[in-house]
This record gives sequence, structure tokens and C-alpha cells, in this order.
Amino acid sequence: MLKQHALFSLALLSSASLYAIPIESRGLSDSNANNPAMNIPAPITGNMNWDLIQKNQQLESQVRELRGKIEEQDHAIDQLNKELTNRYTDLDQRLELLQQKIDPEEVQPEAATQTPETAQATSEIVATPPRPTTNQQQNTQQSINNKPISTPDDQEKAAYTIALDAYKKGGAKQAIAPMQNFIKNNPNSAYTGNAYFWLAEFNLAIEPPNYTEAKKNYEIVAAKFPNSIKAPRALYQLYSIAKDVNKNMQTANVYKNKLLTTYPKSEEAGYFKKI
Repeated sequence: MLKQHALFSLALLSSASLYAIPIESRGLSDSNANNPAMNIPAPITGNMNWDLIQKNQQLESQVRELRGKIEEQDHAIDQLNKELTNRYTDLDQRLELLQQKIDPEEVQPEAATQTPETAQATSEIVATPPRPTTNQQQNTQQSINNKPISTPDDQEKAAYTIALDAYKKGGAKQAIAPMQNFIKNNPNSAYTGNAYFWLAEFNLAIEPPNYTEAKKNYEIVAAKFPNSIKAPRALYQLYSIAKDVNKNMQTANVYKNKLLTTYPKSEEAGYFKKI
């Protein structure tokens, strides 16, 4: 009986050891393969992070450099525009002075253009007690003729130049008031037509542009100063304002047709012929 129990116990022990062998013999690789947590990829290394940081810094440096170049180019363009505008203004002023120049013989003072008979009659009226001698008369007449005289044209020219210089020194905004003063004080000057034109241009150049004032002054040039060298340009500017600002093609075509009809050989008329 004991022998049977012993044999039965040995049989159980042997069977238990046989079933335990496969469980114990499984390798770590097999267990890792069945564990999802062990399949997570390795994190990015520190070297890769450093490379990305360096590349980002290089890109930022290149962007700053490009921005600096753009700002330099913008500044250079602004300077060129100012220089071109000043040169255009100077050239326009010189052309206008040449065109509107008054013959000095037409503005000689009355004393310098007196005939001998008139001079003698005048001396007789003015002279009272002792009559001056012939030498004294000659000396007096010579001093009158040699005296420098400031004609009205010279004063108008100086005032017009001051108004243009205000633009060169302070820009369009600073030049509006001097040009308005010139027009107010010299409504019949040879330079008034040009003054209205430049007043319109100044109102377009300020920020924000004053299209109402610009249009008003351009219309004055076109209507009251049709013989001015600025009249064709004034009509073209009126056409541009009507088309681009007011979006009124009917009015724009009126200005266009007037320009082509009245000034067919002007530079502004050529703009439409090229289209």
C-alpha cells in the first residue's frame, strides 16, 4: 500500500516537472515580443534636437538679412523718387520762366522811357525857384537811368520760387500754404496757371490725398489757363481721378476726348494712342 502511494507520488512529481519545463525555458525575447509596451520607438536623441535648433537659427538669420536689404532698397527708392521730383520741379520752373519771360524793354519805368520833350516839360513843372543848369539836368537824368529797379515780374518770380522751394525743403504738405498765398497775392501773374497745377499736385501727394482740392485746382488750370503748358497734364489728371477714384467712366471719357481734341500732339494725348 505504501509502495503504491510512493509510486503515485513519484508519478505526480514527474508529470509536474515535465509541465514546468516549457514555462521556465521561455526566453526574454519571446516575452518582449508579446509585450506592446516594449514596441515603442526610441526617443529623438539630443544631437538631432541640436541640429534642428541650429537650422532654425540659420533661417531666422537669413530672414533678418533679407529684411534689412529690403529696407535699404526701399530707402534708396524713396531717395531716388525725391531727387527725380526735385529735378522735375527745377526743370519745370526753368521752362516756365523761359516761356513766360517778359521783355525788359516792355517793363522799363516811365522815367527811363521819357522822350526829351517829356523830360523837359516835366522839369519845367517840377522846377520852381532856380532853374538847374544843363550839367545838373544831365547828372540827374543819368542817376535815374542807372538806379536798379525791381519790376513786378521780378517780385512775382521770387514769390513763385519761394513756394516751389517750400516743397523741396518740407514736402507737399508744407508747400500748400505758400502756393495758396502766391495765388491769392498774384491772381493775374504769368505763373498763376502753374501755381494752380502745383497746388493740385501737392494735394495729391499728401497722406491721405485730398482728391477734392486736387480736382478743383486741375479744373481751374484746364478752364482758365488753356494755353498753359500744364493744361494737358491737368486734363489727364482729371481723367485719372474720374476713372480710378470716382469710378465714373462717363466723366473720364469727357476729359479724355477734350484732351485728344484740344491737345492732340501733347505727351498726355500720346498715352491714349499707345493703349
